Amino acid sequence: MDCLQETTHPAPPTRPAAADQRSPKVRRAQRGLTGFGVVLLAAGAVLLTALLIAPNEVERTYGTIKTEVTKTVAGVREDVFGELPTVTLGRTGDVAELDSCDGTFTHMTSYDESRVPPVWAAHNGCQGDVLLPWEIGQHIRMTDSDQVYEVIDIRHTPQVWATIDDLEGLDGDLALQTCFYGEDKMKFVGLRPVEEG
Repeated sequence: MDCLQETTHPAPPTRPAAADQRSPKVRRAQRGLTGFGVVLLAAGAVLLTALLIAPNEVERTYGTIKTEVTKTVAGVREDVFGELPTVTLGRTGDVAELDSCDGTFTHMTSYDESRVPPVWAAHNGCQGDVLLPWEIGQHIRMTDSDQVYEVIDIRHTPQVWATIDDLEGLDGDLALQTCFYGEDKMKFVGLRPVEEG
């Protein structure tokens, strides 16, 4: 007699396939989330393609939208809460200090000439874009100061090949500068303290 005997076990009983136990509301929500995910993926693909084909146009469009949002938010904050746009003046230097992107405006030594007011600059992506919607008459405040300044002059120059001559005659006690998004253009605003009283 063979010690190894083959034994057979009956197959487990089969159950009928369970019906989808999820509620119709859950199924709709899952379908909606799946559809939303597909839309997000498609939008991402379109954006990536646009960035590869026309990066300046995408940056310009982004900048235009961001500037309008900044302008609207600043207007609401001023009208409702009485808060003026604020900027922080940082250290003195040149491109290396400017590139540190610490949220302050850098006093640019490259502009130090008697023909122009002291220029403080910040990259648009480093909170410099706060000044893009400003127009003449805009009041602002410097951080850690009660002094209010008014925009009294605005100058646009090329981003590349601009010279001090492009700024000659810019009015103000100091100037703030940043670049437009996706354009070869910079904006300088001349500021003067507002007399109290």
